[in-house]
Amino acid sequence: MSDRKGGRAAEGQDVRQAGDGDPGCDQHREHRCGHPVGEGAHGGQRRELSHFGVKVAIIEPGYFKTFVTSTPVLSKNFQEAWDKASPEVKEAYGERFLAYSLKTTKLLHKICTQDLSLVTNCMEHALTSCHPRTRYSPGWDAKLIYLPMSYMPTFLVDAVVNWSNPRPSKAM
Repeated sequence: MSDRKGGRAAEGQDVRQAGDGDPGCDQHREHRCGHPVGEGAHGGQRRELSHFGVKVAIIEPGYFKTFVTSTPVLSKNFQEAWDKASPEVKEAYGERFLAYSLKTTKLLHKICTQDLSLVTNCMEHALTSCHPRTRYSPGWDAKLIYLPMSYMPTFLVDAVVNWSNPRPSKAM
């Protein structure tokens, strides 16, 4: 990736990513869990490649209307996962959990941003500007919800997420 002349890389998040991806920094794992998906992986790449003169810009978008976030695809995936689940799992979570998940996919579609150029403009700026930023957050939900949540303590983010989601039927 580096030809000894430096360079740039723009890394985007994917809602399907998980994990911290930075095996050398286990002591900060709890802190990274409260951050947007994939930040630990990209932070590790950013630090490693800086030794070779490569600047890595991290793009952390909110939700956009794409095939991955479309209501029919998400609903179908939730239903398929539910159908494949064992009877024990179905009993532990209950039908209410599935109904809530299907309902939220419809709400998600309503709040998704349609303008994908926000993301591509960030990529363009990261790759072509004289002074690129380290992080970009395209989309209002990224700026107003996910970015502030990334600075909150993990226990507070967990409390907000647990408050807004249903509890499994057999939860303690």
